[in-house]
Amino acid sequence: MLEGKVIQDFNDKENHLKKYEIGDSFKAEDKRYKELQNNGYVSEGKKVIEKVEKTKTDK
Repeated sequence: MLEGKVIQDFNDKENHLKKYEIGDSFKAEDKRYKELQNNGYVSEGKKVIEKVEKTKTDK
């Protein structure tokens, strides 16, 4: 998972055409993020580490 800033407005076709504007934060799987980066929509992203919270019942 990568996260970075939007550098060109776009509507995300894989998220019900959600509109992202310049300066918004964008997070996606590596392959999807790289595709948008190569097309000039997002800046270079940083790796995001998903945190999994354990509940009291998890052991």
